[in-house]
This record gives sequence, C-alpha cells and structure tokens, in this order.
Amino acid sequence: MLPATPTGDPFWALMVAVIYFGSVIAFGAIARMVCARLMQHYGADLEDVQKQAGDNRRERDVFLLGFWRKEK
Repeated sequence: MLPATPTGDPFWALMVAVIYFGSVIAFGAIARMVCARLMQHYGADLEDVQKQAGDNRRERDVFLLGFWRKEK
C-alpha cells in the first residue's frame, strides 16, 4: 500500500512522473537494442527491406515517432 501523501506534494508528483516516463523510455531503449541485435544477427537493414519492394515503389510521407518524414 502506498503511503498517504499531502495534496500537491511536488516530490510525489516528480517520483510518479519518473516512474511512468522512465519505464516507457527504458522499454523503448530495450526494444531498440533487441531490434538492432536481431537486424545485425540476420544481416538485415532498412535499405534491404525497402529494396524488396522494388523500383516501382513510390515515395510517401510517413509519420514515425512524432515526426513526418519522406520514405523513399
């Protein structure tokens, strides 16, 4: 059970934010390392995956992690 905290305690709010955002950032970093290790193990790269689509693939706008970018 969590201890009772006074209303508006800034340190409690900071601790909760660190737990929530820290866990999301840690999960993302671990997922990125796992993906990088798998891609290195199998010799795959993003360019290799895009080449599988062929030369007729059109350029498109994609939204990735909060940013718009052109995908060739």
